[in-house]
Amino acid sequence: MKRILLIMILILTFALNAEMINNVFKPSLLMPSFLDANKISVNHSISFSSGISSNKQSFYQSVYTNHLSYNFNSKLKLDLDLNFVNFGTATYKSGIEFDGNEDNATKVLPNMQLNWKPSENTSITIEFKQYNSPFDFSYRD
Repeated sequence: MKRILLIMILILTFALNAEMINNVFKPSLLMPSFLDANKISVNHSISFSSGISSNKQSFYQSVYTNHLSYNFNSKLKLDLDLNFVNFGTATYKSGIEFDGNEDNATKVLPNMQLNWKPSENTSITIEFKQYNSPFDFSYRD
C-alpha cells in the first residue's frame, strides 16, 4: 500500500510541475518588444511583360515583389521591397518560334524607405531605390 501511495504522489508531483512550467513560458515573454508580429504587414505581387519590335527582336521581364512594412510606432515606419527580376531578349523566327539570345539575367533590386513624422507638419524620409536599367548592356562584349 505504501508503494502504491508513493507512486501516486510521484505521478501527481510530476503532473503539477508540468502544469507550472506551462504557465511560466508565455509567448509574450519570448518575443522582444521591438519585433511585435502585430506591427508587421507582408504583401506580394508578381508581374510579367513582353514585347516584340518590327525588326524581330523581343524582350521579356518578370518581377516578383515581396513588400514588408513595419510600424515601430505611430511616428516611425519602415517599408522594404525586395524585387526579384528576371529579364532577357529573344529573336523572333516565324509562327511562335523564338531563339533565346542567351542573355537571361536575374537581379534582386531592394528598395527601402524609413518615414519619421515627429509632428503633424514635419516629415523626414530616408529612401533607397534601385532600378533595372533598360540601358544595361553588360552581357555584350
